[in-house]
Amino acid sequence: MVWMSRIKVRKATDEDGDWIDWLIREQWGSDFVASRGKRHVPCRLPALLALIDGKRGGLLTFRIADQECEIVTLNSLQERQGIGNALVSKMIEMAKIAHCTRIWLVTTNDNTDAMRFYQKMGFRFSAIHRNAVDEARKLKPSIPEYSNSGIRITDEVEMEYQM
Repeated sequence: MVWMSRIKVRKATDEDGDWIDWLIREQWGSDFVASRGKRHVPCRLPALLALIDGKRGGLLTFRIADQECEIVTLNSLQERQGIGNALVSKMIEMAKIAHCTRIWLVTTNDNTDAMRFYQKMGFRFSAIHRNAVDEARKLKPSIPEYSNSGIRITDEVEMEYQM
């Protein structure tokens, strides 16, 4: 595991825009993501960057509305190194300062790694939106029918962290 002292988290700046745009396209297959029937353009959202020895290693995009913080995307370029942990921990800290009542996110039913990660961070399942991915595919037809592990992608799973 990368020593936490090597990971620094900071707010994204305008200078990070090209890298954020590249990462979103690379990891998400386009410049936008779809969840809960909405289209989100992560490069237009506030973001946190994780730096390892000064180099970009992770990204968390979010939005705050109505005293709730939604994590829209989370990406780590080196898994199991503490990057996601550092980003989510910073988001929790920022959400407390912003007086949010909860942090929430949506993943899909096939993303067991994400569900496991967020549960370890203290998130709990708050809703399962059955067949919601069919609606998301209307916004983003490139969402595959099946995951790489062979699981049919059908539902959106909502998770939350209560403040």
